Amino acid sequence: MPVELQEGQLTFTFPDDWVASKYDAWAFYRNQFVKQLAGIQAVDFIAIDPRGTAYLIEVKDYRHPNTDKPSQLAQTIANKVLMTLAALLPCRLNGTDASEQATAKRTLNCKRLRVVVHIEQPKGRMPIVDLADLRMKLKQVVRAVDAHPKVATMQTMTDRGLGWSVK
Repeated sequence: MPVELQEGQLTFTFPDDWVASKYDAWAFYRNQFVKQLAGIQAVDFIAIDPRGTAYLIEVKDYRHPNTDKPSQLAQTIANKVLMTLAALLPCRLNGTDASEQATAKRTLNCKRLRVVVHIEQPKGRMPIVDLADLRMKLKQVVRAVDAHPKVATMQTMTDRGLGWSVK
């Protein structure tokens, strides 16, 4: 059965042979890891495809009226990626939820790691985020994790070669 994960008004549907989880809702993250330092943040989802590729997915939905233009978005995303990665090993070793521990272990055993930012922007107005600029900046700040991060929207999902859908 496909896995559906909700982030705001967006529903992400992953095929049934994938492992997908709403990482920023994990008990380990919420109850233990986030309390280690001020300002710790995390990506929204972790997904693992059947070929052994782990995806760290951050979702941004700027379709709401009066949304401010984000400052330092690429750096914010990079920090979330790095903090998520930093939490996976201690979760694997010290987590109290068996499902979270298993997903952390599978993620750490993956052959490849990908960073994906999913952004939705208002139609009919100037875009809040220049997607090409964001992708270029992400390449600079997460290159040690993923030299080719992806920036996707609902309209570009199939072009990006990602194995899930968004509605």
